[in-house]
Amino acid sequence: MKDKLIGLLISIMLLTTILVAAKPVDKMGVNTTSKTVISSSSMADVPVWQIGDVWTYQVDDISFNFSSETQSVFLSASIAELPLEVTDTTGDFYTLSFETTMDGQGHIYADQGDGPVNIEVTLTSLEISGTVRIEKSTLGIKDITISFDKQKLTFNIIDQPYLPLPSWLRIISAKITSDVDVNCDTSIALLSFPLNTGVYWNLTATNFSVDGQIQSFFFKVIYFLNNFAKLFGKGFLPLEVAALLPVIDINEALTTFLGGNVFQIPAFAKAFFCPNTETINIPAGTYEAYNITLMSGVGQCYYAPTAGNVIKLTGNFQYIIPLLNSIDMVLLSTTYS
Repeated sequence: MKDKLIGLLISIMLLTTILVAAKPVDKMGVNTTSKTVISSSSMADVPVWQIGDVWTYQVDDISFNFSSETQSVFLSASIAELPLEVTDTTGDFYTLSFETTMDGQGHIYADQGDGPVNIEVTLTSLEISGTVRIEKSTLGIKDITISFDKQKLTFNIIDQPYLPLPSWLRIISAKITSDVDVNCDTSIALLSFPLNTGVYWNLTATNFSVDGQIQSFFFKVIYFLNNFAKLFGKGFLPLEVAALLPVIDINEALTTFLGGNVFQIPAFAKAFFCPNTETINIPAGTYEAYNITLMSGVGQCYYAPTAGNVIKLTGNFQYIIPLLNSIDMVLLSTTYS
């Protein structure tokens, strides 16, 4: 039925927006000159960042996955340049500001018993801005704010059993404005300082919550048409979907569709191990870095003291962070010294 299809599309937009919020980025001017930096140290203390320090990463892949027995949502994105700049150092946290664009592809599959629904999602040059707070003692992420204004998401309806659609209605684009806040009870940290070789350390349990709003002219039109149709007893939106419009509250929407807006990251004993240091060649230069194995090999992280940050991160993190599937990123340049 039409009401199920429209409700499904709105759910897709919501989930896609939440998934984008899982990784902040920035696109400010940086020094992109490659350099060779090699140092020798058996133990590394936590670095001290200054206002204006910038790290620029290339993200070849960051993917998210949500699956249940009857539906799945998958999104894979890439970022050509991801610069992160320190803009505040007061208190126990650093604040990094970001502004960039992201491209991505995804799909949603669902079968509620009437037949399969298969829809492709496309993000093209999605302009994003916001901030991320980093705990000074651990370099762990404490909270993220992210927003985008009137950015286009495109949905290609490949299969759906509810009503016949002409070819020109199979592709739907909508400009969406969103503000999202992700807050952690305890910072999510991959590193443990002072950092040394031959050492294991644990992943600390924490909960993170997702809040914010999503707005679109498309939502306003659907809301108006549904209310008008209700005057004649022809309302086409499910009650739980209609109650979210015209401005979607993310907390309320996640509670409606997923049972809540709080997600748990469980504790893992000996989740991380640093066997040795290695000389790593990356686009930013050559660094002596701590080689850190994540979760018995599901991921790999390299931290270079002379870069003051992680210089390479790759792996599958779905068993650690809900919704996040994989990351593949490398440092392009930095102004840290």
